Amino acid sequence: MASSIERVALHCNEFSENWLQKLIHENPSLLPISEIESGFAPAISMGREIKTNAGFIDNLFISPEGYLTIVETKLWRNPQARREVVGQIIDYAKELSKWTFSELDSSLRNSVHISDGLIAKVRKQPGCEDIEEHTLIDNINKNLRRGRILLLIVGDGIRESVEEMVAYLSQSPQLHFTLALVELQVYRLGDSIDPLLVIPQVVTRTREITRAVVRVEGDYSTGLTLNIDSDLGTEPETLQRRSSGRTTLSAQDYFEQLLQNTNSYTAEFVKKVIADSQQIGLTVEWNTSSFGLQFPDPAGSGLRISIMTFDKRGQIMLGYAEKQLEALGIPSNINHRFCADSAAIFIGLAPNPLKLGSWNRKVAISELIPLYDRFMKKLEAYLDEIANPRMTLD
Repeated sequence: MASSIERVALHCNEFSENWLQKLIHENPSLLPISEIESGFAPAISMGREIKTNAGFIDNLFISPEGYLTIVETKLWRNPQARREVVGQIIDYAKELSKWTFSELDSSLRNSVHISDGLIAKVRKQPGCEDIEEHTLIDNINKNLRRGRILLLIVGDGIRESVEEMVAYLSQSPQLHFTLALVELQVYRLGDSIDPLLVIPQVVTRTREITRAVVRVEGDYSTGLTLNIDSDLGTEPETLQRRSSGRTTLSAQDYFEQLLQNTNSYTAEFVKKVIADSQQIGLTVEWNTSSFGLQFPDPAGSGLRISIMTFDKRGQIMLGYAEKQLEALGIPSNINHRFCADSAAIFIGLAPNPLKLGSWNRKVAISELIPLYDRFMKKLEAYLDEIANPRMTLD
């Protein structure tokens, strides 16, 4: 039976910012964090009205990886200037960037009465029971020190311009904030007051714009030359396209950890892999400890086929794409053939006998470097087969 729905304006008197704070505290999944910065999800609520020297943070969240999200709720019927709201949330982030884990933990114990502390609060979440305390503390300290914080202004009728937000962010260039505006659209189902349907929408977000282009010339057998062009006059949209896959905080953290685990030569090589992969139609899916290369369904279904994953330890895993191909009606033996053909160019590598679309071990990035050109030819052939499966059958 169909039921009518009616859009409800949040600025009417039956709603308040306190109601909005409580709603997202109890339902963190309402916030489209994974669409903005995947490393900050899933969000675990640390509480409301967190006390700082800059004021009280409306809502504070943390991810199992130690990334903080600050939320400032705003219903625009209030006379407070919009610019003031943007400035306020950035002040909170700047204040937190002066803290350590111990100070954050102490504030949470005192402000929201988390008697057993932040670590215990995180470990109570499903799937987080085995998180290592020292790793989480180190990540939180690092993210606080560098200002790697997601800032969300959540409310109704938000139409702030990106230019005005960037002007505020540019006052603290040493910190790596990401600022996003999220509008919550509320609908009433039928004639009753409850239940309500709440739909989040990312209105806009700022991105860190790359202001230099690093050109890698040469090859990895004879050596590389790095050329850097800076102070470019390129339009922002072009820069965003060039830096696609490298503008997120998750990407920054990945390369820092990769550099710690390998060396600068390997890190630069991975950047070349990303650039080359994007040139042949692959997209990059970032996590805080790895990134995946994916191939969008050429038919436009929106499904992305997993090709391979690079982890922070400098190892590569082949993406297990069999089920994705089957869902698209593409023969899975295309995946099996690529697995076998690509494995054949490495020493001691073979398809996994229990899972034909994957290798029997991880491959070190250092193993890929001297074989890169051969591997990329096989990868391009694989993508061509996915895009033209009928030709393969013929």
